[in-house]
This record gives sequence, structure tokens and C-alpha cells, in this order.
Amino acid sequence: FFCSAVLSCAVALPFLVKDHLRAEVGALGLLFSMSSLGSVLGALWLGRWSRIRRRGWIAYGAWAMLGLMTLALGLPLPVVGAASAVLGTGLALAVVNLVLTNVMQEIVPRDLLGRVASIDYVGSWVFLPAGYALTGWATDLIGAPPVFIIGGALTIGLSALGLAHPAIRNLD
Repeated sequence: FFCSAVLSCAVALPFLVKDHLRAEVGALGLLFSMSSLGSVLGALWLGRWSRIRRRGWIAYGAWAMLGLMTLALGLPLPVVGAASAVLGTGLALAVVNLVLTNVMQEIVPRDLLGRVASIDYVGSWVFLPAGYALTGWATDLIGAPPVFIIGGALTIGLSALGLAHPAIRNLD
């Protein structure tokens, strides 16, 4: 679900900084640092609760936020605005990953957890090389801002599609 947003940030962000923000490598370092800071803040925010309620809404809402922040990177923002958007993507990714890890550990029987986690990991990462290539090609063809807008819109749409399913909405 969030691959389109993650691929956009990983591949197109340097081009966005150079070509559209007209900034140097220091701005790119700031943006990547903001993503890490967002991840720490997301983990701290989620870690305040001993029991996470409405996990389906939280995870898919965070995915939608990830998409919205990715889409925002395609808009004409200053470096500070882009930094805020990247902070939001880091926060959203941390929340999504922590909630889904929590759900997997709770639902999957202990004797199968290693195998299920391995399959989940491989399934989540197997198509990334092709995605990086496609994102690089698209960035070269149409530029970084449209790639962020498309990646963000896809992420928002897929999270909305997930929330349309009652099993996700009712996941507590």
C-alpha cells in the first residue's frame, strides 16, 4: 500500500530538491533527517498506550496521511513546507509499521509467527527493485512533482480502499 509513497520519496526526493526547490545537498539532508525525526515522534506517540484501540482506522488513517504528505511534496512548497511534509511521512510510516507488527504478533499463532513474518517481509520487499526503476524512469520522464502527486494519490486511494472493508474498519 505505501510503496508508491515510499518509492517516490526515496527516488524522486533528490530531484525535487535540486530541480524544484533549487536547494543544495544540505536541504536534502534536512529532509531525510526530518523523516527520521517523524519516525521517532510517531513511535513515541503510539508508545504512550498500553493497548491500541481501533487499529484498523489508525493504520489505514496513517497510510492516508502518508499519501497526503507525499502528495503535498508535489506542490510548490518552500524547503520548510517540504520538511514538514517529510516529517509527516516519517511519522505515518512508524505508526503503520508498529500497528501492523502489533496485529501480526497478536493474531498469528506463535508457532507460525516466524514463517508468516518472513513471508510478509519477502512480499513487502520483493517488488521494490522494479518499483525503484519505474519511479526513476517516471521522474526522468515527467519530473519529481508529478511523481509525488501520483504516488500520494495512489497511496490515499489504496488506503481508502482498505478502509472500505469491514474487517479493517472493525479491527480493534
